[in-house]
Parts: sequence; structure tokens; C-alpha cells
Amino acid sequence: MSTDSPSLSTFQTRRDLDKYEHNGLLLYALQLALDIDDIDSLAAVALTDGTNDKKCDLVYVDHDSGRAIIAQGYTSSKLKPSAPANKASDLNTAVAWLFGADRDDIPELLRPARDELHEALRLNSVRQVELWYVHNLPESEAVQEELNTARSSVRAQLEHHYPDAVVEEIIALEVGREKLDRWYATSQMPVLVSDEISIPVAGGFSQTGDKWEAYCAPVPASWLTEMFAEYGTDLFSANVRDYLGSINSDANINNSIKKTAENDPARFFAYNNGLTILVNHIVPPTEERPVLKVQGLSIVNGAQTTGALASSNATEEALASARVLARFVKCSDQQVIREIIQFNNTQNKVEAADFRSNDKIQDRLRREFAGIPDADYRGGRRGSERDIVERPANLISTQTAAQAIAAFHAMPNIAYNETRRIWSSDEIYAQVFPERISARHLLFCYSLLKAIEEAKLELSKIPVGNRTGTQSEQADFFRLRGSTILLATATSSCLETILDAPLHDSWQIYFRRNITPREAISNWRRILVPMLPFVGQLKDAIAGYLKNSDRTTGSLVKFRSLVEATRPALGAGPYADFGAEVTVD
Repeated sequence: MSTDSPSLSTFQTRRDLDKYEHNGLLLYALQLALDIDDIDSLAAVALTDGTNDKKCDLVYVDHDSGRAIIAQGYTSSKLKPSAPANKASDLNTAVAWLFGADRDDIPELLRPARDELHEALRLNSVRQVELWYVHNLPESEAVQEELNTARSSVRAQLEHHYPDAVVEEIIALEVGREKLDRWYATSQMPVLVSDEISIPVAGGFSQTGDKWEAYCAPVPASWLTEMFAEYGTDLFSANVRDYLGSINSDANINNSIKKTAENDPARFFAYNNGLTILVNHIVPPTEERPVLKVQGLSIVNGAQTTGALASSNATEEALASARVLARFVKCSDQQVIREIIQFNNTQNKVEAADFRSNDKIQDRLRREFAGIPDADYRGGRRGSERDIVERPANLISTQTAAQAIAAFHAMPNIAYNETRRIWSSDEIYAQVFPERISARHLLFCYSLLKAIEEAKLELSKIPVGNRTGTQSEQADFFRLRGSTILLATATSSCLETILDAPLHDSWQIYFRRNITPREAISNWRRILVPMLPFVGQLKDAIAGYLKNSDRTTGSLVKFRSLVEATRPALGAGPYADFGAEVTVD
């Protein structure tokens, strides 16, 4: 379809998404919105699309951020005025099955996603439910009306089944050409609001530093509400998250902000942490002109304050008297801009690895990876602005690498359920990235997980009616959440059997030749083929979401015993071929 849309033009160049067929655009949208390095790993977990998916293409539960995204995708080969509204109404069907139907009535294809969603709701780890309808056409009111109906259905289902759930916001989002272009523009240029703006300030001061300058001053809350009314969420283009809304709860920070503005505006300045605002140009006020002038504006930190003030019932007088401390920062260096955004938003999951980017181990790994062919490992450092939308084919995602290492070294629960703790906990970080880890070993672990993800994708492309009984059992296993992580742990646990040699130090194993990631993945694929028929032995561990160590250990023992039983038949074949490619120091 010909288009003048920058985001869709870029999407058409993304050959790496072709393998997902009609789900490619949906995954591209997720990558733009969530700033995901490795979309393949997310796809391996979250896609539910199939012949009996009950109108639900994707269910993504992010335990760290508290987000649950339920999505339906549609791609038109022709340019039309709008996307079909009936596809948006399909989300009503998805909501009914995911939230309301009895578990035994749920199709096998959708049951793992349903179970993970309900487990997260039961544990109060979901704070925001999002319904996405992703397509490549203009957005329309008719579609949004259908999405609003689906949002009401979610609210009704939650009130009925989980009345004590801490879900703060239910969002119905049409992601068409306009939204995709906005997200794309944000990835290329952090400041979307480019107007010249005058700001009433008093008692401010200028500050300069390495590659930046700033002006700090109290601003009236009424100015913020005026900006929000005029520009909406474009104000937050450089922010890692838009305004999340507020609920009537003392525990909700946004509700507390509103109460302060309404009841204690004179104390607002003392209670609030203030805002950081990225601008393109600053003209400080003078005695003759007591107005700060800026060109371009994006609130890096303060979206919640701004949104809460705009939705409060505070009087005009109260908003005019309430003051908020604001830092207006000008910077033209792209790396410094990214760091300003990162370090002003420490709560964001995706940025967790950034705080280890200067760690001596990550620095050494980056230097070692420079000697590995066709491999780009950045060790927590963010890449260029185009890396998310035009992902380098050889990029080794830091997040996926950490998951792969944890899975390989018998930490599947950490790898699947607690990825953030790898970066936030010194103890766990030291376990996943010890001093003795090498780039060659990291590649060994990473390529195993990617080989498993590839095997899962290939299996999913076999029509259900053409699958053998064994392939159907394997497909059933791979539909379970956490299956790829657990299989990586199981495969690692069998290495002594596969290599027919003791493995004294599992951190000192890697491929003998200095090979590319693609070649490393191919090496693993040759031994996965004879091991896949045994994955049914791992289902018991998956039933506990990898959190029950006894179940996990028992499942691994069963799996390993079957691999050992096949050693005499396969020892001179794929196992020996794989062993010839591996070295153990």
C-alpha cells in the first residue's frame, strides 16, 4: 500500500518482521511504543494468534511495569478512509473470553495467556489494562466508540471478578497511521511541541553545565493546565510514559496531587518534586521583561503532575496560586538528551539496564564483543534514535542476553518473572554477570535462547491440520508462558550428557570457533531437534510459572533422564557434531 506515512514507510523496510506476517505491524507498534530492543523475544511470549484465538492476537503482561496489553491487529492492502470498526469490536469478544469465561471453556490456544493475566490480577501486579487496535489506516470516531465499549466491558469484568484489584486505569487505544507517526516522530525527535512559548516566572535563576544550560523557576499550576489543554499528550513526547490517570485512593500519587491543588494550593510547591522540561531554546527573563521565553517544550518528568492538575477540580484561583518548580533544560547533544530522559525517569522498566551501562563488567563485555564477527552488544547503553524503528540485524539485546544467561545458569524464575531485579539487585546482578563471564560465553547462552525462539516460530507456522501428534504436543508446550526460558534451562542441564564429559565450570563453556550469532544459533538448532519431543516433561514446572523450585527441579530431572536415554543413539550424530563445536576451559 503506497503511503506518505513516515512510520509505515519505515515499517515496510523491516524485513525482520516479515516472518510474523499480519502480526508484523502489531509488533512494530509495540516496539515503537515500549522502546523494545528485542521484539522477537516479546513475540515469542505474547503472540496468541491462531485459528481459535477468540479475536485476540496478543496478550502481553509486563509484571515489572504493571501493564497488561491486549491487542488486535489489522493490515489493509488498500488505502481506505478508516479501519473496519467490527475489528475493533472483536476486542469485546477477546475481553469476554480473557476475563469472564470459565477456564475450562477457554480454547487451549488462549488458556496460557488467560492464566497469566488472571494470576497477575490475583497478585495485584497489574495496574493498567490497555486494549489496542493496531492498523495501517486513518483513525476514526467509529473505531474509538467500539474500543470504548470494550473498555467498559473490562471495567465490568474486573468489578465482578476482582473487586479488590489495584487496576488504576483502563485504556482503549486505536493505533492507526496518526498514532504510529506520532510514536515514530517521538523516537526521532524528543520535542514535538515546537512553538515559541512565554512563561510567567518569578525568582528564577540560570545554570549551565557540560553540553547543557537550564533556567529554574516556580511556575503557576494554571500555566501547566493551559499547556495541557492546548497540546495534550504531545507535551510528554520525551517522557517515557504519558499521564496514567488517577483513582480515588490515598495511595495513588495522582489523586494526592489533585487533592493538594484543590485543598492546599499554598503548600503545593513544598509537597511536589517539580518538573524537568526539555526545550530547544531559552531566553531568560529580564527586569524589563519578566517572562521566560522558550522554543519547543516537552515535559521529561512531570507528566503525572501535569495530568493530575488538568483533571482536578481546583478553582482557577487555586491553580493560579499553586506553584510548581520547573527546570527548563536546553541541550543539543543527543546522547546527553537520552541520559537526561533516562535519569529523570528511574521508575521505567526498560531503562533499568542503563544504570549498569558504566559497570566494569559491561564495559569489558562491550570490548570483547568488538572481536566477535557480526555482533553488536552495547551492555546497557542505548543506541541511536533509529535503532528501535530500524533495528540492526546483529543487535544483541542487553535484556534478552541477561534473560538467556539467567536461564542457562538455572535461574529460570529470575529470567522470566523478575528480569528487572537482574539490574536493580546487586546480588542477582553479580550472579548473572559475574567477574568470570566472557563475551563468548554470553553468546553461547544468548544463541541457545534465540534458537529455541526460532524453533517455536517455525512450529507455529505449520497448519494445525498438518502437524504430527508430536508436533502438536510441542506446540501445546510452546503456548505456555515461560516455555522458551524453561527449555533453555533444561537444555543447559543436559550439557554433560550431550558432550559426554563433565562440566566443572558452566561459565567457561563457549563455541570453539569465533563465530557469528547466526552460526551459533545454527549450532544449537542441530541438537534441539532430537530434544523437542521431550518438552512435555517440563509442563509441571510451567504450571507454577517457574516460581516453584521443587516443581522446576522435578521437571528438569524427568527431561534430563530422557535425553540421557537417547545418548547411545544420538552420541555419534548431532550430539557429537555439536560437541565438536564446543570448548570447555
